[in-house]
Amino acid sequence: MIETAMVELIDRATAECAEQQRPDLHNRLRQIRTRVLDPAQLVLVVGEPKQGKSELINALVNAAVCDSGEDSTTRVPTLVRHSEHPTAQVVERESGGGPAALDRYPVPVEQVRERIDQALSSGRPVSRGEVGIPRAVLKDGLVLMDTPGVGATSTTLTARTLGVVAEADALLIVSDATQELTHNELAFLKKVTKLCPNVAIVQPKTDITPNWRRVVELNQRHLAGAGINAKIFPVSSTIRMQAMHAKDAALNTESGFPQLVEYLRGEALGKHDQLTRRLVSQNVADAVDELSEALKTELAAQSPRTAAQTLIELETAQRRSEDLRRATSRWQKTLNDGVGELFADIEFDFRERSWAITGQIGDTLEEADPTAVWDDFVHWLDEALSTAIEENFSWLDRRREQLRDRVTDEFLREHPAARPHVEQALLPDPFDQVNPLKPPSNGSYKRFDQVLTGLRGSYGGVLMFGLITSMAGLPLMNVVSISAGLLLGSRSLNEEKDARLRRRQAEAKTAAQRYVEHVVFHVNKEAKDTIRATHRALHQHFTQLTEEAQLEISRAIQEIKRTAERSAVDREDRAREIRRKLEELALLRRRAAMLIANRITAA
Repeated sequence: MIETAMVELIDRATAECAEQQRPDLHNRLRQIRTRVLDPAQLVLVVGEPKQGKSELINALVNAAVCDSGEDSTTRVPTLVRHSEHPTAQVVERESGGGPAALDRYPVPVEQVRERIDQALSSGRPVSRGEVGIPRAVLKDGLVLMDTPGVGATSTTLTARTLGVVAEADALLIVSDATQELTHNELAFLKKVTKLCPNVAIVQPKTDITPNWRRVVELNQRHLAGAGINAKIFPVSSTIRMQAMHAKDAALNTESGFPQLVEYLRGEALGKHDQLTRRLVSQNVADAVDELSEALKTELAAQSPRTAAQTLIELETAQRRSEDLRRATSRWQKTLNDGVGELFADIEFDFRERSWAITGQIGDTLEEADPTAVWDDFVHWLDEALSTAIEENFSWLDRRREQLRDRVTDEFLREHPAARPHVEQALLPDPFDQVNPLKPPSNGSYKRFDQVLTGLRGSYGGVLMFGLITSMAGLPLMNVVSISAGLLLGSRSLNEEKDARLRRRQAEAKTAAQRYVEHVVFHVNKEAKDTIRATHRALHQHFTQLTEEAQLEISRAIQEIKRTAERSAVDREDRAREIRRKLEELALLRRRAAMLIANRITAA
């Protein structure tokens, strides 16, 4: 009965959002409706980057289901639920298909993060990853979701996280115990509690923070001062994983996780109905308040205005539209020119680095015997190319951020907008795609071949000097002819060795240069793909902002014209209609408030 009443309440509020043309509120309430009808209990794990969110989930389920580490960053949400057998999927949103249009691609569990990164790098619209594992903590319907980091340095990831907050039954805000809650974290808490009032704070890394109790005490004061009602759980994911591996109950208690698991079972699962009512009440009331404020503003605008006021407002709106068109032309030109320059500069930079390596190859193989130094040479070459790739892509990241800043500055001249986040480019690994270097083919000079080469040289010496000395009455084979044969045979052998060395050096140079060219080809391909993905992302971001701004201006112009054309009678009729709608919204809000007290009734 309560569930039906909550769904009916959400539907009423959703209909009001649709009538007032508020798709943002409409979509949020539709997400909450889906959560109400879903028996699973979704708990989001959110927080700033590098706070230990992924490690926390791994420790809770005792499995490495989320990518963690200093060099790892969660880029899209990852959902972890119970399954009888390990499963994983990459979930993508179909373009233009609406909120429910999702494509799911099964992948191996151990490759889910790698497949997500590959899909994002190729520009595919990845919505989230989903992992199913057989774990007792998840068996009663608990579902955990790892989310991208939030904060000023990651605007795009913050938007992705906020986009799924409305789907959650409860939130775990992760802020490590090395420092107290920051101003940004408290501001984020205030923001998300409006979307999901069921919040707890988790403070990991107590194992490396001796004064974590003092930090917890300070954070309790911060929460009380901000009017946020949330429990704090200090934990250590490292100790938890050690305890699970060693099956040590005392060590597990020391980790702090038993209290967190008890909270999830008692609060998140045991009080599912109460938490759901709070979630619905909070979001319906928030949506009604926003609709009411817009209607009150419109009601105030129903008072008669002079023709001069209307003309000034219309000219202002039209000027904003013209300024937006000029800004659009500027940022598009800046983006296109910058991408063209980036293509050329990045390719030239890596070419220049590869030419330097090729020069060192020539200098090295000019002096050394490739056969003797081949293993060290190949190791050096791969290290030099890897360093060049790393430096080239590091410069690519800086140039992409500079391009982002230039385009943003052009756009911000006329319209304020968030600066988009540029993901760090993944370093390519071309060595698996290039045939390995092979040593020169004539590296061995067999003893028998050396003897034959010496005999050929000595034969001519013996014969020539034997004939000369025979004129003096000496036999063909004498001390002089034999000595000359030995000398010429040794010289022939040395010349053959030198010739073979030069051929090996030439062959090694050619093979190494061809190897470098193949690496350059693959690295330039990866760099161009990265630049194209950046181009698409920036173009989509600023195009969306431009369209939203233009739509807002168009609505303002239309409203000004409608207001100007409306007669006094029409104004009064509209005012009465707005007052009636405000009364309906006030009633709807009272019903949302009654939901928390469990006194909701069907309309």
